[in-house]
Amino acid sequence: MDRRSLILAAAVTPLAAGAAGARVSYSSGGGNRLLVKALSAGGFSLQTCLLALRRARNPDLRGFARLEASEQRAYARALGAVPGSVPPSPAQAAMLAQLRTLGGRAFDAAYLRGQILGHEELLHLNAGLANAGPNQVATVAVPSIETHLAILSRLRGVA
Repeated sequence: MDRRSLILAAAVTPLAAGAAGARVSYSSGGGNRLLVKALSAGGFSLQTCLLALRRARNPDLRGFARLEASEQRAYARALGAVPGSVPPSPAQAAMLAQLRTLGGRAFDAAYLRGQILGHEELLHLNAGLANAGPNQVATVAVPSIETHLAILSRLRGVA
């Protein structure tokens, strides 16, 4: 288990004890709507990472894809969801379809752009979840997402 997964698990343990068997409600408003959007964005990130593990030319992008896939699985499980169970938005589905048609440097560039946009969205959604009420998972996720954005920014210079 990597360091971030361990931190995320530690933050969620108190929540899991109090919410055993709780399910994500897709019909409720407010924080649940943000939660569903965050899980959708995370599922999209997971799908693109799995694709990048097969198609990315740059080994640093493949390394990032491994890290991100692991974290998205842990994030979804920490929230009581099955990783990748929330379908992507129409815009995310279109981007995923486009990525599937690309290879080589074009894939690397499009994957990197998609990860930056996706992480900016995840940062906004998790900050909203953290501010909407006590959500330890989102609170822990925010600095991790900020770190990922810094990594992606550096990768932009080498990919």
